[in-house]
Amino acid sequence: MSFKILEYFDYESDKSIMHQVDPRGKALFVVVTTCLTILFRELVPLLLILCAIIPLTFLAHFFKKWMRTILMLLPLILLIIIINALLLKVEYPTTVGITMALRLIILTAVYGLFFQTVSPDDISQMLIKFRFPFTFAWAISTAYRFIPTLANETNIIMAAQKSRGLQIDRGNIFKRARNMVPLLIPIFASAMRRSWQLAEAIESRGWNATKNRTYLYSLKMKWWDYLVILVCLAIFGLFLFLVITQVDLPIWMQLYIPSKCELKDLFKVAWDWIKGLFTK
Repeated sequence: MSFKILEYFDYESDKSIMHQVDPRGKALFVVVTTCLTILFRELVPLLLILCAIIPLTFLAHFFKKWMRTILMLLPLILLIIIINALLLKVEYPTTVGITMALRLIILTAVYGLFFQTVSPDDISQMLIKFRFPFTFAWAISTAYRFIPTLANETNIIMAAQKSRGLQIDRGNIFKRARNMVPLLIPIFASAMRRSWQLAEAIESRGWNATKNRTYLYSLKMKWWDYLVILVCLAIFGLFLFLVITQVDLPIWMQLYIPSKCELKDLFKVAWDWIKGLFTK
């Protein structure tokens, strides 16, 4: 079992262009992109969204980590395509499976961009500026901060249990699930110990003693932040227009996998060919 995928929550300080954008603009970008990704069910619009996001991953110095995550998710992506192509009873099931996989790829890129370029302190400030209670903002930012830490501790505990003879990676899926049970107690104990340490640390520092809190670095909007917000609002307005009016997309956007290339038919041809090898 690997927890490398939780590197998405491991913020890395950098001086890239995406790091300099205000987190409020990036949060709006995430919301708008998520809405568009859910709205479109065709291949071409999703591919256009993906092509628009890829340059942003380069600007954030995030492309390599995103590719590593996609490689880790590759079995899940293929499983999504195959299950949808074989089990869905629609006109173009393979196209539906590919669009579902594209949605997953786009969302991993979008949320990865956000978590990789927004620090926990900025998340806390952003929520407070959105008029959320400080306790809620602090809980969200703290959970975000400690996810990679808990993942690293879990990997350490798994390595320690393996050195003691626990076979985690052997056997079928049910046996592996049973072998994970001895890991739950030390993982839970480690999380509880860290939570108590954190509680004692914040109480010793007078946590929530005053209502007017100050920050070393306060969020301030620049001109490019307003530009990002205006562009996102314009795109969101287009999204609402498409939802309300239900306008049909142009023909060139309505691209589907041909019926003769459906996975279900290809698997059937391959099965008949294999069967023919043993019947002759």
